[in-house]
Amino acid sequence: MAVPDTNTFSLQDVCDQFTKDPPDNLVDCFSIASSAQFDPNYEGSKDRLSNFRNYGGIWVGKLEQLVTVYPGNSTSWSNQITNLPSLYYGRDVRVVWKYTSGSSYTGDFQLGGNVTLGGTTFDLDTYSGTAWQTTRVDTADYDTATFYDILTGTTALRWNKRANSAPPSGGTGLSPPPYTGGDSTYYYAETSSGGSPSKRFWLRSPQVSISSSNNQIDWWRANYGATMGTYTIYLEIMT
Repeated sequence: MAVPDTNTFSLQDVCDQFTKDPPDNLVDCFSIASSAQFDPNYEGSKDRLSNFRNYGGIWVGKLEQLVTVYPGNSTSWSNQITNLPSLYYGRDVRVVWKYTSGSSYTGDFQLGGNVTLGGTTFDLDTYSGTAWQTTRVDTADYDTATFYDILTGTTALRWNKRANSAPPSGGTGLSPPPYTGGDSTYYYAETSSGGSPSKRFWLRSPQVSISSSNNQIDWWRANYGATMGTYTIYLEIMT
């Protein structure tokens, strides 16, 4: 539980955030707190109790990590479903994937579907709305990333749009569709020609709405190759 987003919380509310060797004074709370969990509306100079308001909570602009996965090497597409908890209900978000490539070019990572994010289903074969976006250079942090609309192609070190056939590099990537009746279009991270090792590829969706009845991230992945990396899914809080 986050520190309450009120002006009436107590020092005990703050201490309760730290379950391992919990502190009993404000100085120690600041010394072990994570800077990423301070609400920028209240963090101030980090010298008083009020700076902990909404610590660990949700605010517009926050990037919330959901899951990190090493998928390994597989010769088939697989369906991935994440159920979002109630603290995100009523929020508009972007869903963000960060793929970190493995040690060599045989680590192309694919996202296909249909893709359902909260209340929106994206038919990648026909979708023509607000574009999905990708980075084009190795970028460690989302806050410093520059995004561009995703394009059809096979360019390294970015997510590309591709249809009907596997990525062009040998020994990595699978042909679509991921399931009978699924889309023949997919997005993928091209890891050849400078796209590895350990390069970071960011992909973000258009803004979608989360509710109690539309609370899933439902997509298909392909992770065929001897040097697959890891991926992390985040929510960027928009409203």
